[in-house]
Amino acid sequence: MSTASALFRAPEPLDPASHAALRIAPLRDYSIAARMHAVFVAATEIPEAALDFPIVFVHSGELDAAGAPVVSPVALLGLAQGENLYVEGSRWQARYVPAFLRRYPFVSGRRGPMIDMAWSGLSPIDGEPLYDEAGRPTPTLAAALDFLARFEAEALRTRAFTARLAALDLLQPLRADATLPDGQTLSVEGFRVVDEERLRALPDAAVLELHRSGMLMLAHMQRASLAHLPRLVEMKARREARQRSGEAHGPTG
Repeated sequence: MSTASALFRAPEPLDPASHAALRIAPLRDYSIAARMHAVFVAATEIPEAALDFPIVFVHSGELDAAGAPVVSPVALLGLAQGENLYVEGSRWQARYVPAFLRRYPFVSGRRGPMIDMAWSGLSPIDGEPLYDEAGRPTPTLAAALDFLARFEAEALRTRAFTARLAALDLLQPLRADATLPDGQTLSVEGFRVVDEERLRALPDAAVLELHRSGMLMLAHMQRASLAHLPRLVEMKARREARQRSGEAHGPTG
């Protein structure tokens, strides 16, 4: 699953010569994320994100230094590819906005920070400038780059969290089935979650280690977040009912 490719459409290296006249507006239009059915969350975000979204684990497609698959926590936003039930028009329909989105339009590249030139919030006229007359980052850009650096640091630390869960064999496949009011059946699969029985069966030493590191609390928060899965089904049912109602009325002009 590549959540980045669903969001960043035309990233290019941030450059004071190329972007000297560029200005940036605050991120308020979340239609950019309308086709993201999941979004990465760092381990430190789980306590807040779990209050709004189901948190699950996915293989990122990368391998760690030992050759093992890297597992990442994600907030589940939809029940189908390309579906974000938390975006309505330009509005974000949840209290918490994951840092993955809040860093937009910036992203880290192999050669340094990059900026998504496809975003409508970039302009030579409106918003705060990125660079001053001497080509130095303005406070606005400096704050954005600081946030980006902290996001990347937390993403790296998150790998240690998920690697430990995987090493303890706590991550097990999830399959959840649901039926919408119109009879449509849905299956949610391809994800992993913390297995409650395996967690309960851990040796005392492992439980103490997880507790002292803060990982045990995060594991329990992930389990608790799955209570939001029925809410996703309800959100999907309401959206499809609105779409059917709109189709039934047809164009008014």
